Amino acid sequence: MNVVFLEASAGSVIGGSLTGMIELLRGLDRSRVSPLVVLYEHKPAVADLVGPGVPIRVFDKRRLPKEHGLEASSSYAKAKRIGAVSALLRNLRESLTFIFETVPAGVRLARLLRESAPDLVYVCNGFRGNADAIVAAWLLGVPCVVHSKGFDKFSFIDRVLSRRVALCISMTKAIEVHCREGGMKPEAYAVVYDGLDLSAFKPRRDAADVRRELGTAPDAEVVGVVGNIQAWKGQRVLVDALDLLRERRPRLVAWLVGGVHRGGLAYSEALLTHLRKRGLEDRVVLSGPRPDVPDLMAAMDIVVHTSVRREPFGRVIIEAMAVGSPLIATRAGGVPELVNDGQDGVLTTPGSAGELAAVIDRLLEDTQERERLAAAALHSVQRFRLNLHVERMCALFEGVVAGRRGRDLVGAIEADS
Repeated sequence: MNVVFLEASAGSVIGGSLTGMIELLRGLDRSRVSPLVVLYEHKPAVADLVGPGVPIRVFDKRRLPKEHGLEASSSYAKAKRIGAVSALLRNLRESLTFIFETVPAGVRLARLLRESAPDLVYVCNGFRGNADAIVAAWLLGVPCVVHSKGFDKFSFIDRVLSRRVALCISMTKAIEVHCREGGMKPEAYAVVYDGLDLSAFKPRRDAADVRRELGTAPDAEVVGVVGNIQAWKGQRVLVDALDLLRERRPRLVAWLVGGVHRGGLAYSEALLTHLRKRGLEDRVVLSGPRPDVPDLMAAMDIVVHTSVRREPFGRVIIEAMAVGSPLIATRAGGVPELVNDGQDGVLTTPGSAGELAAVIDRLLEDTQERERLAAAALHSVQRFRLNLHVERMCALFEGVVAGRRGRDLVGAIEADS
C-alpha cells in the first residue's frame, strides 16, 4: 500500500515527532508499505536518516499573516478582554483561516499527492496545524490517520475535521484522554507507544573519550539533559539544581545536549545570562546538536528529563533506558506510563529544582541504587522495541485501508497483539 507520511513541524530542528517518524520509516517492511515523505520545511538531514529509496517532497504552505491592522487599536484590545467577544473573534479568525489558508493549501497538497496514488495519508504530528492534510485526504478520497503527539489546543475547525479522520493514534493514554476531552471525534482511537531500535541505539565510544572531547574531567560527576533548547524543556531547572549543589558536590557538571529551537532563542540567551550571573559557566557544557546521543548518555552518571510542562511521551526517556543510564524524569503527561517510579527511574515534580537536586544528590551517593535502576531500565525498555511499534502501526494502516473502522479496526489489532 502507498502511504504518505506527512510531517508539518517547523523550527529548523529535528524534534521527537519527526524522530519517531524516521524510526518508523527505517523499520518498515517495504513489501507491505511504500512510503512518500512530505515535509513542510526543508530538513537536509532527513534524507540520510530515513535511508535510501524513500522519496521526499517539501510542501510550501502559504500562510496568512498572524498580525493584522486592528492589533494596534486600543478599542480592539479592550474588546478582546470580553469573553464572548474574544470567543467570537477567535472563531471568526479560525473560519477565515480555514477558508483562505487551509482549503487552498489542501487543494494544492492534494495535487502534489495525487501523482503518488496514495492509499492512506498518515499525519505524523497531530491535528493542530494539519487541517490542510485532512482536507487533502478527503479530496483524494483516501482515509486519513492522525498521530497525536502533543497536548494541543483544538479549534472548532479541528473538532469538525476530526470526524473525517479514520483513526487517531495517540503516543500515550494521557494524550488520548486529552483528545477525547477536547471534543475530537475520529472514527477510532488507538494508543501506540513509540519504538526504538535497541540494537542500533548503543554507545560506540568510551565514556572517558567523550568526556575528554567535552572538556570534562574523568572523575567529574556528570548529569545531563538531552533535548532542543526551549523553555518548556526546562534546562534551567537542571542549572538551578546544579547551583543548589555547588558546595556539596564540587565535582558536579551539567551537560545540556541539543540544538536551539527557533522558538527558543530568547530562552537560550536568558539561560546563558543566568549561567554567567551565577558563575556556572565552567560547570555547564552546552554541546549543541549531536548525532552521538547514545555515547553522551552513556558517559553521564545520571540522565535527567526536565520538561516543565506535560510531556507527551519523552523519547529521551526510553533512550536513556536503552543505554542503561540511571534516569530522573518529571512526573507529568505521559511520562508515568513509561517510568515505574522507584523501579526503573525516579520521578520528580516538574519545575522543582530543589526536589531534583535532592534526588541527584541521593543517587550520586548510592552507586548500587544507580546500578539497580539502570538494570531495571534495560529490562523495561524491551516493551518499546522498534519491531513491536512497526508491526502495530502497519497492522493499523492495513486495517484502515482494508476498510475496517471503529472497534472492528482497533479490536482486531488488540486481539492480535
